Amino acid sequence: MHEAFPSELNECTLAFDLDEHRFMFISNDVIKVLGYPAADFYRNTNLLFENIDRHYQDSVKTQTGKLATGATIELYYKFITPGGAVKGVYERKSLIADENSGHKILLSVIRDHLPEKLRLQDEAKLREKFLNSVIDSQTNFLIRFDINGNFTFANKQFLKILGYKKAEILGRHYAVVTLAEEKARLEKTFANCVAHPGKIIHLAHKKLAKNGDIYDTEWEFISVANDEGEVKEIQGIGHDVTQKHLIENEIKHTAEKLDAFIESINDYFFIVDNEWKFVRVNAAFEKVTRKTRNELIGSVIWDAFPIMLGTEFEVTCRDAAVKKINVQFIECIEATDMWLDTSVYPSELGLTVFMKDITPEKRAREEAIRTQNSLEALINNTDDLIWSIDKETRYVYMNKAYRNLIARITGVEPREGEYSYLHKGYTEREIEKWDEYYHRALAGERYTIVSESTDLVTNEVLSFEISFNPIYKVKGDITGVGCFSHNITELLATEKAIVDQNERLRHIASLSSHELRRPVASMLGLINIMDRGNFFNPDNKEVIEHMLTVGNEIDEVIRLIIDKTFVGGPTKLDYQAP
Repeated sequence: MHEAFPSELNECTLAFDLDEHRFMFISNDVIKVLGYPAADFYRNTNLLFENIDRHYQDSVKTQTGKLATGATIELYYKFITPGGAVKGVYERKSLIADENSGHKILLSVIRDHLPEKLRLQDEAKLREKFLNSVIDSQTNFLIRFDINGNFTFANKQFLKILGYKKAEILGRHYAVVTLAEEKARLEKTFANCVAHPGKIIHLAHKKLAKNGDIYDTEWEFISVANDEGEVKEIQGIGHDVTQKHLIENEIKHTAEKLDAFIESINDYFFIVDNEWKFVRVNAAFEKVTRKTRNELIGSVIWDAFPIMLGTEFEVTCRDAAVKKINVQFIECIEATDMWLDTSVYPSELGLTVFMKDITPEKRAREEAIRTQNSLEALINNTDDLIWSIDKETRYVYMNKAYRNLIARITGVEPREGEYSYLHKGYTEREIEKWDEYYHRALAGERYTIVSESTDLVTNEVLSFEISFNPIYKVKGDITGVGCFSHNITELLATEKAIVDQNERLRHIASLSSHELRRPVASMLGLINIMDRGNFFNPDNKEVIEHMLTVGNEIDEVIRLIIDKTFVGGPTKLDYQAP
């Protein structure tokens, strides 16, 4: 058997019996070429194939399997040595039949070799590997189908998004991923590509995933022709625009909502570009300016509204446009007698402006200030004392009369925020008393008291009528107490004078009814017994003398009444029995 091998092939020769699956011969030079001794190959009959670079194994296996008896093939591949080094080798394989046994013998002659063909094959494999890597790393879709519309290629991204495996797509018609309602559009595009080789055909349509999901996609299709110009395949490059459409729809929906909001608000809204031309206005702005948006759009704001020239509005808007800062200001437009609260938002394209008419609020605020000032003047120009405290009995408000009086009574002027009646000038008893007054009102009781104080300046005892009134929130919670005090010193003095006068009148009535009635009765009796027919009757003399005595008594009583009326002091009649 060994004699059948040419001597020049013994440099690195292997003979393998395919029927008995064993090496019949291995030359000693095998260790020089492949790095392994012959004994290793005898022990492991698969050692040669196992150490062929995996990128070449399929090709070597396929070509060897196709080798016919009597035929020879040339192989170029890379072999991995025991040390891990990779080397290029040339192998010539022949399949012969042993004349004695009839077994098929596979002869291999292996040399160190890296011819140009192997180098080109390696480069081609690298280019193919790189191209496949680029194709599979794309986020775009890449597909091809033949002239009948059947898939011949689909990249990983296409398969991943639509949920298919390569075996489930290749060889099937494109209709498998096409919606029924869009099939006609895709067929038209397909026909257009076939009819116009090399022309890029654009198509936006929906793709049907394996699980039933639908994706929006955009494509560029082009036909691929051979050298004779005959179209062999259609290639398509596309991408998933579902998220893009969702975002666009959301933006559109948001814009519509914003438009509806802008048109519905009462604020005056407009946008001007960098040339101060109106590019947008809302209905409220149209209404207040009495100009339609057709009149305004495209016109310069200063030409449309010259009354704004020289105003704070013009100065501020120009400043905001230059400095690119948001501003907010309030200004009265004298020509229209309107107060406007204006907010300006600059951008690279111009200014967005919101204007709110605050004339009613401004006038109400001014009226409130006038009312407050008037009320303040009224409160501080009364002699009545007005003050209020919070829940902690601290002063919240005091009018001028209260401050002055407390200063005269205690020598210390009270101030807002201080605890009422805890400052110098009040005894502990007075502090306890006022604390009780306040807490009664803080508990919800509304009542009035009379209090006396001594003026440190005049030492006069002053009397005050003080009312305590709880102060409520809208919800009914008590937040403090409002106190009103009126000086009733003169009123009490007047009342005392009236009482004294009434007492004197009572004495006068008593004197009239007792002391005056008796002599008058005596006088009337004497008159009745007088001889009025004969005035010179001697008896009349005695009567007249008695009448004189009674007249003196009447005069004395009258003098006593006068004394009681104007003097009021006691007389001896006070001590006489009636």
